[in-house]
Amino acid sequence: MINRAHRRDYLRQILHAEGKPIKTADVHAILASWVSDNSYGGVNHHEKTTLRDLKVLEELDYVVSQESEEDRRELTWKAVGRSHSLVLSPEDAMSLTAIFQHAERFGLQSATAQLKGLRDYAELVMQDGCIRKLDYNKRITSGTRFTVLLPGKHNPEHLKRLQTAIRQDSPLEVGYLPRDADGVECIYQLKPLGLSHQDSNIYLSAYVVEEKWLGKEPDAELPRGKYSSNGPNKLCALMLHRITKVEPGKRDINDPEGYDVHSDEAQRDLVSVYTPPQLTRLCLSPNLHTRLTENPLEKDQKLEPFGNKWLLTCTTRDTQGLRLFLLANAADIEVLEPITLREHIHEMLIAALETYKKGEAVSRS
Repeated sequence: MINRAHRRDYLRQILHAEGKPIKTADVHAILASWVSDNSYGGVNHHEKTTLRDLKVLEELDYVVSQESEEDRRELTWKAVGRSHSLVLSPEDAMSLTAIFQHAERFGLQSATAQLKGLRDYAELVMQDGCIRKLDYNKRITSGTRFTVLLPGKHNPEHLKRLQTAIRQDSPLEVGYLPRDADGVECIYQLKPLGLSHQDSNIYLSAYVVEEKWLGKEPDAELPRGKYSSNGPNKLCALMLHRITKVEPGKRDINDPEGYDVHSDEAQRDLVSVYTPPQLTRLCLSPNLHTRLTENPLEKDQKLEPFGNKWLLTCTTRDTQGLRLFLLANAADIEVLEPITLREHIHEMLIAALETYKKGEAVSRS
């Protein structure tokens, strides 16, 4: 005997497979056949139960009903929207709800809105598996101790076109407002390769073959602004909220051989990777030792006593994320190696002190 979640999932599969409106009785008969073919021992519930299941699916916007043209006392049913599986345990539904919340915190509101039916179903499963009525918005949350900025505003249609182009292996013409270009727009002929959802924003990893500036081009001797083209025939990362248009491309462009969004080459622009993995030694306070014992910095990290402190040794990349972590915990951590990373953190701390000294002078005046 199948449970309710599987039964409703079968009903959706039946209606998607039919592709046209069918009567309640016919849906029930097909369900009986499907269940029997899958060795569940047959359907032992009444057609009225199938009708109730269909009405629940209609409330979730998974199916629609209308009066039968042959007999207005009967209903016909048709599947609409995407075909998500509806087989979730209450525990899986709670995990899925946390995933949705986490995604929304980091700029994926439009994506979770598209999956509203699945989210509503998770809520239904949680309530069905609960012996009391609960507001799960007050029971499940997702977060970070770091301040999460509000996402940059982007055009949802641009994201859809980028996703379609990646799936269909299509080049694009993209209008963009690069940083540090005094508001001058640039038109890129590019190949969209991957998407990265990070720090409240969405980034496009792309290979640019041609660029056309709609105004004064920045000085070629100056470094490129972050999150803009690195020049023709190079990988780059573009911020979705700086894209002004997305249209069919005018050049035939192949993917770079062996492209992988997780590679150092792609990540260099997406998250600022400064070095390959290298030996890193950090001196920790007891407080940070406890934290990194429970949440290691890397899988190969080793911790050992170091005077009245602790020495952490591991192999890791020098990245923007690592530098932000070190600066955020500067009172509890000292970089010993590599020397270039130590010097960078030292320079940032001196600059911060200078800023606060200036602030003291202003507040006194």
